[in-house]
Amino acid sequence: MPGERALHRGNAPVEDYGRTAMTGFDFDSPTVEWLRSRGTARWEDVAEGVIPLWVAEMDFRVAPPIQQAIEDMVAKHAYGYPRDNGLRHSWAAWAKKVQGLTVDPLKVRYLRNVLSGVQLAIRTYSAPGSPVIVPSPAYMPFWKVPGLEGREIISVPMVDSDLGWTLDLDGIDAAFTKGAGSIILCQPYNPLGRVFTADELRGLAEVVERHHGFVISDEIHGPLVPVCEKRKASVPYASISEQAAAHSVLVSSASKSFNIPGLMTAFISLFTDEQAKLWDQKVHPLDAEGATTIGMAANKAAFDSGQEWLDAANCYIHDNAVWLSETLADQLPGVSYRIPEGTYLGWLDFSAYELPASPGEWLLRHARIRLNDGPTFGPGGEGHARINFATPRYLLEEAVDRMVSAINDR
Repeated sequence: MPGERALHRGNAPVEDYGRTAMTGFDFDSPTVEWLRSRGTARWEDVAEGVIPLWVAEMDFRVAPPIQQAIEDMVAKHAYGYPRDNGLRHSWAAWAKKVQGLTVDPLKVRYLRNVLSGVQLAIRTYSAPGSPVIVPSPAYMPFWKVPGLEGREIISVPMVDSDLGWTLDLDGIDAAFTKGAGSIILCQPYNPLGRVFTADELRGLAEVVERHHGFVISDEIHGPLVPVCEKRKASVPYASISEQAAAHSVLVSSASKSFNIPGLMTAFISLFTDEQAKLWDQKVHPLDAEGATTIGMAANKAAFDSGQEWLDAANCYIHDNAVWLSETLADQLPGVSYRIPEGTYLGWLDFSAYELPASPGEWLLRHARIRLNDGPTFGPGGEGHARINFATPRYLLEEAVDRMVSAINDR
């Protein structure tokens, strides 16, 4: 395969790309052998020799406080059903300190994952049968979840402008006029990497308030903003006004930002007494339960003690994003790509190279790298692919080398 090198690091010295020495956290050294040995879907669902830069998880070791919390639970054989361990208070304290969001811990409800929270919020806070607005392209499951509640989807394409990808407020207004009852917001936005500003969110809130609609805000990527660039934390939708909080809920977890998605723990933050009352009346415990004992311990440790690791990881990821931008501009200038403001995901436009509508499939066959194919993100995904660069730099470099060779040699 052109451009392909063996993916084995063994005990060879690991090049330090800067952040490891600066922070004390080692993001460079995970080997392919170690990554495969973990048995997770990211690496097990691809053939040997393929570089997997697809599913949204990291190729890094977790923060030491999280690992310690898990080991402490294992040492105590703490495998029983979970009880409230104070996670809701830890989340509320983190949200206030880092994002300026006021969360009442007594209005936080635990979930098995964020998507179950999105589904239950659609059921609980919008009229039965009312359509759900999904901006596009969108995180793949958003195209499935409304249907589980018997809802139609109104797709509203994002607007690609000189300022970056923005919400089409006129299109959202028209969708509410057609009868939509709710909108799924992703902040930061997966797959486009936008972190919406407070002014942008206020514009959305005005539209939603005018139509008496409801916002289900998936903010699982909220902590993934690079502080090394002096960027402020992601702005929670509910933080912009009392009205916005009253017509929204926030679903999140430490799973994406602290690399613990397999521990199946999430939560939903409710912001009014009426929201809490409706949730407790309408949501059966069997639908919401599923958070795990170890997952709750890991989430709590993340919010209590994981910030130093998170800041370092965010900066390492940002360095990868900048390197990717510079390398593509030099070696594949036809690929359109913006450095994301948040997340560890990049949206690559291959349209200029006239690859198939599903470039991810083409790159898997011809470059042996696995990305998420653009069409799976819905309208607007044709000719695109999503890349995950939360990986050691040597793997990202090899993947891009393969991409360049495959496209130039086609």
